[in-house]
Formats: sequence, C-alpha cells, structure tokens
Amino acid sequence: MSFDPRHRREADRLLDAAQADRAARRAAFALQCRRRLPQLEALDRAIQGTVAQAVAAALQRGADPAQAVERARQENLSLQRQRLELLTGVGIDPQELENAPLCPICHDTRRHEGRPCQCVAQLCAAENLKELGRQLDLEGCDFDRFQLRWYDAGFDPRLGASPRELMASVLAVCRDYAQLFPRYPSKNLYLYGGTGLGKTLLSGCIAKAVAQGGHWTVYATAGALLGQYEAVKFNRDGDGSALEDTRRYERCDLLVLDDLGSEMTTPFVQSALYQLLNQRLLAGRATVISSNLDMDAARDRYVPQVASRLEGEFQELPFFGRDIRLLKKEERQARP
Repeated sequence: MSFDPRHRREADRLLDAAQADRAARRAAFALQCRRRLPQLEALDRAIQGTVAQAVAAALQRGADPAQAVERARQENLSLQRQRLELLTGVGIDPQELENAPLCPICHDTRRHEGRPCQCVAQLCAAENLKELGRQLDLEGCDFDRFQLRWYDAGFDPRLGASPRELMASVLAVCRDYAQLFPRYPSKNLYLYGGTGLGKTLLSGCIAKAVAQGGHWTVYATAGALLGQYEAVKFNRDGDGSALEDTRRYERCDLLVLDDLGSEMTTPFVQSALYQLLNQRLLAGRATVISSNLDMDAARDRYVPQVASRLEGEFQELPFFGRDIRLLKKEERQARP
C-alpha cells in the first residue's frame, strides 16, 4: 500500500494541528487546575523530585542502591496518592492532565511496525475519497444502485444468453474485484461496450470501494490524463502540477482510466499511453479501463505495443444492451 504525496502532506498537517491543539488545551487546563489548587504544582515538583532521586540512586556506584531506590519509589507512590485525592476531591479526572498521545497505537510517531500507522492511513484514505468526490458522484457510485432491470431479460441467440444475465456476471466481477483488491486473480480490467451501458458507473464504484479500503486510487478520463503528459512534454507545466499528476498516474495502487478512445490519437499520445501501461504492468500495479472500443477496435486505433498489453494483460468485460439514458427517457415519456 502506498500514499499520494499530497494526501500524506495533508494528513501530516492535520495531525500536527490536532497535536498542537491537544497540547494547548492540556496546558490551559493544567494552568486552570493549578490556579484552583495551588498545592498541585508543589506536588508535581515533589513527584518529579522522587523520580530524579530514584534515577540518581540507581546510577550510584559502590553501595547497593536498592534501598534508596525503594525509598524514592515509596515516596513517589505516596505523593501520587495525595495528588489523586486532591484532584478527585474537586471532580477533576487526573487523565485530563496526562500527556497522553492522540494515537494509542504509534504514540504519535506516525509509524507502527516499520510502516505508516493507521492514524496516517485513515487520513490519507479520507483525502483520497475527498479528491475522488470532486470527479465522481460518490453517493451514486454504489454497486447496489446498478440496476439490472435496464438490461433485456430475453434470450439473445447471438450472445448465448440474455443481456441481463451477462451484465449480472459483469457486476459480480466488478464487485468481487473491489472487495478482494488487491488479491483478485486478475489485476487489470477492461470494461468495454456502447455508450450509456454503465461502464463509468461501475468503474466509479470500483474506485470508491478500493479507496475506502485504504488503497491509493486515482481516477481520470483518458483525455485529461494524456493532456497532463502533453503539458509536461511541451513545457506547459508552469507550476509542476502536471508532472506530479503523471507520477501519480504511474505510482498509485489503482488507476481507473475512463473513456479510453475518446482522446486524440497522436504519435505522442500513443507513446505516453504505452509508457503509462508498461510502467504500471512492470511494477505490478492495478489498472481498470473503460472504453467504447472492443479489442478489435483497440488494435486498429493503437500501436501494437499498446494493443498487445490491453489484450494480453487485462480481463475483458463486455457490456451489452441499449443506452440506459435513452431507456430512462422513454420511460419518462410513457408516464401519463
């Protein structure tokens, strides 16, 4: 699992702010307590003094320090009891004065067992979903909203089944892919078919579910993605954001590339698409592509290096039926 550098920077900023706010609140509360209980400060100094005594005794050379350490420990325990009685006597929870970390797992180090802690991962996932929400209707990207009723239930001899049966299988694959990611047997999916058959909806559902699972997910239309490569190539990347985007496309855990085939197919675009697919395949990173092009059309449109990778490395999921937008329009017009 990896993180978008932008998401990680924002997660660190939020954690820094939360820790600073917690420290400020604790300091203000401690000051209020000392003003209310003047003897509290003296007790705290005495407790710290017993700790120092125990450490000094343990480090002394020559005589056995055990008795001195034990005396300091007993004195410390007595002072702690006095402090507890003082605070609870006026209804103050002693825990509110403790320097407890925000994250009990990593103790605010942000790393656990050699990896970023879940406190970081959860914030990065939230930022990822926030970004996807600017590109997709995340509320609508729900597998349960994919309605099979829009697909003909009648047997089609050309297909050997009904469009509804075939689309039920497509839905099941997409759902399993998202739920099992990154352990689904096929790392890459190629969703293709005519306009208005639900390809963008299902690819959005996959993007949302995988991001919710904490995996770095990037969604882009083919035109926008390849436009960023062009901006870098032809020096139109004034603030460096296009270069950062191309790196994100290549390094994310899952790239969802929508509407492949709608872009202008220039020699540079062919080269950039090959670079993107090849780098992701070599790195073992997952890609989901939606397109109006079947594999025959993809072979006609793209150079052999691109077409070969699409055909050889992606599980094909054909979409069948009529344009759902037109079906919905017909349904509305038929209403009295």
